[in-house]
Parts: sequence; structure tokens; C-alpha cells
Amino acid sequence: MLSRNAQGLYWIGRYLERAEHGCRLLADQLKALEDRPVEDIDRTWRRLYAGLDRKPIGGSLESNLDDEGFMLADSYTLADDLTFEPNNPDAIRNCIAAARENARQIRNVIGKDMWYCLNLAYLELRNTEIEDIWNDRPGEFYLRTEDTIRTFSGIADGIMYRDNGWHFLQLGRFVERAQLLATLVDAHIATFPTGEPHIESDWCSLLQICEARVAYSHQYSLEYQPINVVNFLVSDPLLSHSIRYALSQISCALDAISVHRPAVDAGRLGGRMSAHIDYDWPNRDPDNDNATRNTLQIIRNSCLRLHENIEATYFDYEIEDSPRL
Repeated sequence: MLSRNAQGLYWIGRYLERAEHGCRLLADQLKALEDRPVEDIDRTWRRLYAGLDRKPIGGSLESNLDDEGFMLADSYTLADDLTFEPNNPDAIRNCIAAARENARQIRNVIGKDMWYCLNLAYLELRNTEIEDIWNDRPGEFYLRTEDTIRTFSGIADGIMYRDNGWHFLQLGRFVERAQLLATLVDAHIATFPTGEPHIESDWCSLLQICEARVAYSHQYSLEYQPINVVNFLVSDPLLSHSIRYALSQISCALDAISVHRPAVDAGRLGGRMSAHIDYDWPNRDPDNDNATRNTLQIIRNSCLRLHENIEATYFDYEIEDSPRL
């Protein structure tokens, strides 16, 4: 397929995965505002920003823990930054707008239902601002937006032909997911070290953000032990929001699209990341948070290199001149 079409589908997958992840983070954070002490709210905001690898406007998180009114106003500003801020390319509205623009440019290769769903999501957000949602159950706004993105994914699952276009959409989706999960789990461990006395709600929150709480309860009951939670989110091959599952989907997509253009570097890198989790991860010292975080940072950096290899192989490659006679 044309490289511009492949690139458009790849970035639609990435942008929508990023927006959906942001919706879950903020929905979870707004729940914390309802019944958690201000110290916990402050820590979860720090985890959230570290998990997105972003600094807020002003450069740092400054919270007055003695003033709950200040904390609420601060939350208003931070939610605005992550949802509607025009200068934040990773804000939810900007991600949906970018996905919609990519879809607009390749409408010839996506179904009208996919375009209609994504265009409607963009139009609903286009003129919305933080003051429009904040005073009337703002958590529901993030859940509705997440459901709209899920609807797009469901339509794509139902109607797309499993050709290269489908695999590029999946490739973007799971490259983004692996990177986001590695960064989030790393940030969570930095904020809530596994060796410290822990509050189960902090680790339940992490599972909820990763849509893994129910699956976890089936495997480990309702005891949210930090080491079990980390292992589950990193290495479980059957959990759709685990790093290991995302890497397996990346490998499947690369295998499918590499028939016509070999992706040696990308394929090797994806295989090494999977092998690292399968063979090296179980042998680490689970009580050593530094070792665990180091592994997560390796995975995150590998995802960045993997993206660069995909760009170079499929989108920005040099076109060979016609052979001279």
C-alpha cells in the first residue's frame, strides 16, 4: 500500500491509544478527588505527569497540601493542561484532532463508519473547554470520550480487511501501548515504592487505569500485592493491557507487513524486547525497585527506537533511482 496511507493508519492507532490512555488516567484521578486525602491526591498527580513524561505549565507541580481549596483549583488547571491545552500536543483533544486529520487524508482507505465515528468525536470536543465539564460530573466526560474511541476500535475490528492497512493500524496502537505502559508502571513504582508500606487502593488504581483489575482478581484474588501487580502488567501474555501482550501484537503486525518490505532492525528489536521479558524479567530481584525500573526504562527506550525503525523502513525510506540502461 502507499506509504502515506500506511503512515496515516499507523498514527491514527497511536493517537487514539494515547487519547484513550489519557482518559483513563484522568477519570481515575477525578475519583481520587472525591474521597482521598490531599497528600494522596498530590502523589497521584505526580505519578500521572511522570507517567505521561510531561511537566505541567510552569515547569513543576506546586501544591499547597494544607489547603484543599487550592488542591481543587490546582486539579482544575492540571486537568485542563492534559485535556484541552492547545500547546500540549498530547492533550486528549489534540490527539483526537490529529487522528481525525490523518483519517481525513486517507478517507479512501477507511470505511465511512470509521470516518463518521472519528469525525463526530472531534466535533464534540472542538469547542469544549474545561469550564464546560468541570462543574457537572467531569469524570463522565472522560468515560464518554473513552467509549467513543472504543467505538472506533470496535468498528475497525468489525469492518477492516486484514491486509497491510489493518496491520499498520494495530502496529501504531500497540507500539504506543507498550511505551505508555512501561512509562506508567515505572512512574508508579517511583511514586509508590514496592518495599514501603502500601495502600491497596494505590495499586488497585494502577490496575484500573490499565483495565486489568478484574483479570487480576481472577489470578490473584483481591490482595493487591505490589510485586504481583507489576508482574501482571509487565509479563502476562494473555492480558491485553500488559507490555508482553503489546509486544506480541507488535511482532505479529511486523511479520505480516514485512513480506513486501523486510524490516530486519524493527523485527529484531521487537524480538529482543519480548525475549527480555520472557527470560530476563523472571530472574531479576523483585524486591529491587531500581532493577525493575531499569528494565522498564530499557523497554521504553526500545519502543522509541522501534518507532524510528518503522518510520525509516516504511514511511521515510529512500526511493531507488531507476536502473540506467
